[in-house]
Amino acid sequence: MRAKVAEHATLFYENGAVVWDDYLHHRQFAISETAELLCRKFSTFTEVDELLAPLGEEDRAVLRRVLDELVDAGVLIVEGSPEHEAERDLLLAWSSWGASARHFHFASRTLGDAEYQAADEHDAALEVKLGENPPPTPFRTLGGDAVELPVLPARPSWGAAPVLDVLLARQTTREFGSDGVSLEQVGELLAVLGGPSPMRSRIGRTGTVFKTSPSGGGRHPVELYAHARHVCGLPPGWYHYDGARHVLEPVGPEWTPAQIVEAAGDQEWVGDAPLVLAYTAVLERTRWRYDTSRAYRVVQMDVGHLSQTAYLVATAMGLGVGFTAALRDELVERALGCDAYHEAVLGMTVVGPLRK
Repeated sequence: MRAKVAEHATLFYENGAVVWDDYLHHRQFAISETAELLCRKFSTFTEVDELLAPLGEEDRAVLRRVLDELVDAGVLIVEGSPEHEAERDLLLAWSSWGASARHFHFASRTLGDAEYQAADEHDAALEVKLGENPPPTPFRTLGGDAVELPVLPARPSWGAAPVLDVLLARQTTREFGSDGVSLEQVGELLAVLGGPSPMRSRIGRTGTVFKTSPSGGGRHPVELYAHARHVCGLPPGWYHYDGARHVLEPVGPEWTPAQIVEAAGDQEWVGDAPLVLAYTAVLERTRWRYDTSRAYRVVQMDVGHLSQTAYLVATAMGLGVGFTAALRDELVERALGCDAYHEAVLGMTVVGPLRK
């Protein structure tokens, strides 16, 4: 029998134990030191009898029992078995994206026997949590000096554009004019993206809030930051958008075009824009309500919803717009003062006037 260690799993240490994490089948269990050492002998398909041959009869019997247990547990895969064929298909399909991508995908994939709470059960659990652990606020205020933004008119002129026309006109712009954008345009864009909906502005008891873009459970974990390079009436620099107060709070100095380009994965077109919006996610907002790994997928979806709204509003305003997730997260984190453990960088929307 030839066997090797399954490649649809990882090992990690937790509370002094070595844990086998089979993310494909959602199983985790501790393995012994002997089992861990044996796994190192089976990094590739290895003949079991040949490996055990130099040992005495008693040692061979003990280790053979351990190996049989590892095979039964799926830690070791036997060559030519159905498990071997299934893993070969998995690795072929996901090889170019590497182990981390397939780990994320399959660990957050739901299986057929996944249990979901009924709505009333979930609401009851949240009521208990409210008394023990209050929810995080859906709006962040840094405090200190802030720039007041022009309010969103009840009927802005660009809002009269037919929805279908805006959808069909929407496209990514990578070349911008030299005129810059106005503070009014920035204020109206941010109000639509990050402010509470004028139709339903109340914050719920569990921290839910309604905005113009959908968000899983109404959690809206996405925070908005703006880098102003050429915005009339706004000093250049990095700002945080406080959607509750509709103000911009300074967080850092202006970046050079070269710094923007470096943070945006060396994309030159991003450095030319007068306005860049950076999206982050305050993970605790979503995690407070949904404590499963799948909720991290929902956070990624949230920024997709929000960036599409940015596309449509900017297009209706007659501005050029683009989105990128090809970022050097660490550089953006430094500029914004983000703690990567709690606030994840997600992407950037780039805004500017169309070239004439």
